[in-house]
Amino acid sequence: MSAYRDALVIDAASSAERLRLAGARLERCEGLVMLDGVAVLRPRPGAISCEVIDRSPDGHRCAEEFKVLVENAARDLARSALAGHMPRRPLRWSVVEEAGTGIRPLWTDAGDGVVDSA
Repeated sequence: MSAYRDALVIDAASSAERLRLAGARLERCEGLVMLDGVAVLRPRPGAISCEVIDRSPDGHRCAEEFKVLVENAARDLARSALAGHMPRRPLRWSVVEEAGTGIRPLWTDAGDGVVDSA
């Protein structure tokens, strides 16, 4: 995932030290943290943007399907070892696809949930 090449990757096998590093990175807004290749956490001073990576963006999903992707990722995050190291900030969810060296938003939880891709 070239768009996220600088992200600190956290998975079930991550050490306590790596989890603390991820929590500190999020707390200080110092960089991206990727949860097991499913979601990328992008810290901001007022919130953490959580980008769920759609593995099949050509599937023409409806808003409800995007919501299910977000719900599943949110559950994964809540059950992960990283959850105990997360700063206390609101989480802002979106679904994205990786487009080469960048990302393209497909859906966000703001407004009606649909992002114009034109």
